[in-house]
Amino acid sequence: MLIEAAQQEIFDRGYHGASLRGIARRAGVDPSLVRHYFGSKEKLLLQAVQVRVDPKEFAAEILRGAPGGVGRRIVKFMLGFWEDPGSAKSLVRLSATLNSVEIADLTKDAFVGPFFGTVAQAVSPDRPELRASLAASQMFSLAFSRYLLNEPALAAASHQELIRVVGRNIQRYLTEPLPESVLREEGAAEVA
Repeated sequence: MLIEAAQQEIFDRGYHGASLRGIARRAGVDPSLVRHYFGSKEKLLLQAVQVRVDPKEFAAEILRGAPGGVGRRIVKFMLGFWEDPGSAKSLVRLSATLNSVEIADLTKDAFVGPFFGTVAQAVSPDRPELRASLAASQMFSLAFSRYLLNEPALAAASHQELIRVVGRNIQRYLTEPLPESVLREEGAAEVA
């Protein structure tokens, strides 16, 4: 009950805008109970944004099909994950990354690297770290625009449309040749 109230408070007011009194009011309890059970607002908020998933397991699921469809599978998976009522914490955590360096670092270390990095290591011909970051940036941009900003065109787009269009970009980032200029800069950096 307190976790759900904290999640809603974070989603509505932001990570730093969430208050103990606001959380307690939403939960219908005295603010002292929040301190009793969690010790501090920070501990409660951290608990509220914890997403207990195994990103490497998700990556293994994405990698089960042909490499040529990995982009579409990532988009399909992530849309399903974000819209699953059991995964509500993932959108709360996403919104918290906007104003908490600690949560942004936690998301990067606990999900971006293990999920996108694992996929890129398996399918990318070169520069897997860069490719993983490009794919992650595309997916997080989609999530911010569709779910947090509620941008009308993206919010109204069907899963199939997004899987087809965004999946193409993800696929390109992960498996198609990088522009020559990027590869030349990489070679120049190695020589220096």
